[in-house]
Amino acid sequence: MGDHKGRIIFLEHYIEDHADEKHPVTTDELISAVSEKGYSANRNTIHSDIEALQAVGINIASVRVANAKGYYVKDRPFRLSELKALIDAVSSSQFIPERDSNEMIRRLAEMAPEMYRKDLIATAFCADRIKTDSPVAFTALDTVNKAIHEEKKLRFQYVDYLPTKEEILRHDKKKYIVSPYALVWNDGRYYVPSYDPEKDKIVSYRVDRMRFVEMVKEPADRHLPFDSVDYCKKALWMFDGDIEEQEVILVSDNKHMISLIDRFGEEIDARPVDNQHFRAIVKVIPSYSFFSWIFQFCGGIRIAGPVNVKKEYEDMLRTVLERQQ
Repeated sequence: MGDHKGRIIFLEHYIEDHADEKHPVTTDELISAVSEKGYSANRNTIHSDIEALQAVGINIASVRVANAKGYYVKDRPFRLSELKALIDAVSSSQFIPERDSNEMIRRLAEMAPEMYRKDLIATAFCADRIKTDSPVAFTALDTVNKAIHEEKKLRFQYVDYLPTKEEILRHDKKKYIVSPYALVWNDGRYYVPSYDPEKDKIVSYRVDRMRFVEMVKEPADRHLPFDSVDYCKKALWMFDGDIEEQEVILVSDNKHMISLIDRFGEEIDARPVDNQHFRAIVKVIPSYSFFSWIFQFCGGIRIAGPVNVKKEYEDMLRTVLERQQ
């Protein structure tokens, strides 16, 4: 009985690790592998063991390979392309420390057949990626997630950096107490949009800048409405200042429509102005982050209104030019 149990477990793992639809393993290959492991095996035992695995829900398919029968596992949790996408996301994330990133990539690669693992790991590269060396933020993620799930408040301190690159706690070591709504992944980092009672608004805090994070045994105050998708479109790069959301009128060259759709979605309110331009109305938090997004198009997208937003953008440009002298 012990030999049979060990053999059938080994057989399942072997087929998962060494076969796919393009590379099924034959009965002879399975007999050889099982025998090398020290278990007795023949065609009948292999056939019987595979039927037992199929009976408990392991989706092993059988195909003809020349004059032999071959086997592979169908319906894996992830296709190779999906594993590649997940590995690239982990690799490019600035939030995940290098050591944790490498371990996560290794575990993801192990979900693919062995023949693909080396290539999956070798191609896990993102040009010019910057990785944090600190595990603090990665550890804090569990606490933040728990507070969101249990609808409790969070207490933490927030960091800034001196010109010497020394880390300091912001606002004289102030302890923030906020009510988190969600974890939002944006531009390689995690943010926590939270109701801040001092500002009486939802403010986004970067998890990698939070220190001494703890859940407070007090119900979260989530009286303000919040939609994570909508919030990301408005806040752009999760600017955490005190600027209110506004409707901003943009005039753009036609070729930049794809950029506005990428940023604000296909439901964007847009209409032609002439044969070369269109006007769009977007709801945003008009911060410097938003202005930097506009600036990258070198005049191809222009702010037409409201007057206060247009003036603030123009003032920023003048200031930049003066300081550039």
